[in-house]
Amino acid sequence: MRAIACLFLAHLVLSGQVCRFSVAGVNRNRRVTGDISAECPDPLHTAPFGNWGATSNFGPKRNGHQFQGWCHDTRICDNAGNCRNVCRDGWYEWNTCTTNSLFRAPNCTLYNSAECTEQVSTTDVNVLGTQSFDVPVACPSTSDGNSFDRGGCAEVPDYTRTDNFMSLYELDPITGDELIQSLYFPAIQVPLKCTPWGCPATGSEWANPIRWDSPSTPAKVSAEMAIVVNSATFVDGAGACRIPALNLRAVSSASFLPGTLADGSIATAFAGNLVMGEFIASSLSLPTTLGGLQVRVTDAAGNTRNAGLLYAGPAQLNFVLPGGMSEGRATINVAAGNSVRASGVVDIARVQPALFSADATGLGQAAAVGIRIGPNNEQTPIDLYQCSESGCSARPLQAREQNVLVLFGTGIRNRRTLGDVRVTIGGVPVDVLYAGPQPTYSGLDQVNVLLPKDFPVTGVATIRLTVEGRIANTVTVLLQ
Repeated sequence: MRAIACLFLAHLVLSGQVCRFSVAGVNRNRRVTGDISAECPDPLHTAPFGNWGATSNFGPKRNGHQFQGWCHDTRICDNAGNCRNVCRDGWYEWNTCTTNSLFRAPNCTLYNSAECTEQVSTTDVNVLGTQSFDVPVACPSTSDGNSFDRGGCAEVPDYTRTDNFMSLYELDPITGDELIQSLYFPAIQVPLKCTPWGCPATGSEWANPIRWDSPSTPAKVSAEMAIVVNSATFVDGAGACRIPALNLRAVSSASFLPGTLADGSIATAFAGNLVMGEFIASSLSLPTTLGGLQVRVTDAAGNTRNAGLLYAGPAQLNFVLPGGMSEGRATINVAAGNSVRASGVVDIARVQPALFSADATGLGQAAAVGIRIGPNNEQTPIDLYQCSESGCSARPLQAREQNVLVLFGTGIRNRRTLGDVRVTIGGVPVDVLYAGPQPTYSGLDQVNVLLPKDFPVTGVATIRLTVEGRIANTVTVLLQ
């Protein structure tokens, strides 16, 4: 197995394409069991507690909460009965003068474990330091045209570090830092599950020390150590790679039916291993770059525009087609910088209606809202579906009352007239009150239809929508 050995101790810049790693050393389960004589009482010290720092193979000694203790704004009493508040400087600290008769165990204000004879940290994981480095790799490639499955970071199956240690010091800027003990750990391996474009964050198993020194015995302190790969990303800074474009398939995000997409509608593009991780637009004003990717649409007239991005993941992207595109055959390219990672063609029309379903498959219960109209024209919204981890189920709309049914879809807004929009429910035509953009979300449309009192259909009813003769996917609503 190809391992990243310990020679990568600092950021290493290599020519050509690389997988760029960020790696951290961490520790937990810190424990002090032996006698410590650092910072014992004299005019320059404030025994019994002191700040500890750590030097490790992941970074130099620094006062950076790398080896936190347990005392934090705590009232302690020495063995003579003198009490005071200590550890009030924001640090978690250790009793570092355990050889002195005033501060020896057992004492339940100076020790917090093993019947008041040991010190155990009450904080969780501490970071020893973070390093970055580059590993040379081949250019990403594809064996089937549908997914990037070779080269790039996928060539790196694991990260192994063999020089793992921590040297622990009591830190004092006046009298100098005093070594407490050094801990040495076995080789630590982090298995990786990388795509050509990068590696998700992952970590190793926890390792215990295998030896100590300064002194080698007894073991005064102990801790567990692990290694975390924060991230890894393929980088081709020199532009040396000629990366083939994957086959891309674009469909409506509402219906998932192949064929034509409407100008300004919400669409989904499928292609394999486009980006490492998942990215979601954080504002209603959609970005044109997400996870380092862009979707560029070139219409039949040769005009190229960037689409607004809703979501970018390893195998699919959700985006809103730019408005004002010419009808006809268009090319959709997914690009990272100047490199096209996936490409496909689709027909664009002015309208192509599609309705969203509750479970986001384009089938079954509509993603719809009911509005009950009362005797005095008061309006009561009604949720028509509920979803859980096990799936989505329909909630009924009372057909004996007057209701407005609000359907959500896409590809509808560019209809010429309201009369060009037709809806039947259970085969019965209903009046369309509105058909156009939903006012909040880009690309989302809504259709409001009136269900009169004592509507003649009950049970699971099929909703059929046509816009200018173009037929949407069918969804359902439960009436009773």
